[in-house]
Amino acid sequence: MSSYVISKIGLFLPVLVAIVLISFNFQSTDRLLPINVDIFYQGKVRDEDSQRVSCPTAPPLPMTERTNFGTDQGCIVYGYPSTGGFLVKHATLVDMLFLSHPRFHESQRSPSADEEDRFCNLLRRTGANLWPSKEDVLEVEVGLREATEEEEKVLVFGWPTDGVGAWVLRYKSARELPKGFGRLSLAMNMEEKIQVMREYGATFVEDVTQVEELF
Repeated sequence: MSSYVISKIGLFLPVLVAIVLISFNFQSTDRLLPINVDIFYQGKVRDEDSQRVSCPTAPPLPMTERTNFGTDQGCIVYGYPSTGGFLVKHATLVDMLFLSHPRFHESQRSPSADEEDRFCNLLRRTGANLWPSKEDVLEVEVGLREATEEEEKVLVFGWPTDGVGAWVLRYKSARELPKGFGRLSLAMNMEEKIQVMREYGATFVEDVTQVEELF
């Protein structure tokens, strides 16, 4: 492919990203956002050497939603800690029960920073990943950048009903998950989850303050 063709493709990459952002926003809110097609044609290229085009500005992604069920199985739960960043968890049935969160309808974040931080502390105990922002999640999903080690890490926690300690599984990324690991998502309660975790070599930590990812 010639360098001329590559340069022309590069001109429209921002437009593609903007379209993906708009699509992501629609999927998250289930509301169709009005798109003014004229924005794709605003401005003129003064000459071929300038190679400048005018690109649309993508709408900001919503920062108030707590859950998103989408059209696939399961639910994505979001947290917004006051210390910054954005927590994301693809939750299972046991996770939703652990969070004491509605399982059949979407909800919004708490307007109280203190309440939101308390929820985020609980969400971390489900193994949620911390991202800089929603935009960063999308950039990785569409291949604009690679995920960091912390963003790729898979953490699984099991919490005994007697309230003592925690069972922990850690993997560098989803690519390292062992065969049959999806059985965890079919656990009906925390006891079943811990049983499956132990089959995969989970470590028991009696003092949870020693689990660095939780603090």
